[in-house]
Amino acid sequence: MAKDTIKSVVVEDVDMMRITLKKVLDGFPNIEIVGEASDYESARRVINNTKPDLVFLDIDLNGLNGIDLLNEITCEPKIIFITAHPDFAIKAFELNAVDYILKPISSERLKRAIDRVTEIDSKGNAGTVMDEIQERFKPDQIILLNFDGKLTFIKIQDINFIEAFGNYTKIHMNDGKLSITYNSIKNWDNRLPYDVFIQIHRSTIVNLLNVAKIEKWANDTGRLFLKGIEKPFEISRSYFFQIKKKYKV
Repeated sequence: MAKDTIKSVVVEDVDMMRITLKKVLDGFPNIEIVGEASDYESARRVINNTKPDLVFLDIDLNGLNGIDLLNEITCEPKIIFITAHPDFAIKAFELNAVDYILKPISSERLKRAIDRVTEIDSKGNAGTVMDEIQERFKPDQIILLNFDGKLTFIKIQDINFIEAFGNYTKIHMNDGKLSITYNSIKNWDNRLPYDVFIQIHRSTIVNLLNVAKIEKWANDTGRLFLKGIEKPFEISRSYFFQIKKKYKV
């Protein structure tokens, strides 16, 4: 094992997300995955047995809090939180977490987090990451999404629309491809570039560049048509009001 190898454990309760993260980490030669876990108890056991240098830790572990897990381990690994929940960021940094990455993950953002681990090892200083927690994607930024079990790099601007799907979201691309991610519409709305994407319903976000037309509908609601899609999208009353206020001249 190379001297600068970082022994790491991945803790994530969503199987596809855990597989995705491990595949992304395969691209970092200094990261050696020595264990993985999908729930609270197995995470505690794996971390205590392997005593890793670093843990990639999800907040929500089947309803249990990953932060509480840190009180039950017998070693002191560095922690990079990877989660769909921005609400625990302050608590995470009170625990001296190296980083706090919101899903979906971009390889660029993950690299910055891993670089901080190396920086701590060499200088004892991780720098500040609070400004990056709510960082919005740029239109041409590249992220990784899963399509039919295959990881693919896509540009944010190539997303056509996003719709809620229980605790997941469906990401519809301009070319018709579909990716399902463990995330919320709210988190997507907080991350997408506001000058390219707009939320039109509590369950729908669309790419403004692909809008063919918008028309009034019943009870102060609206309908939006995307290029190449015959069926209209509902614009709820409150969002229709906001759209008219922001864009109407």
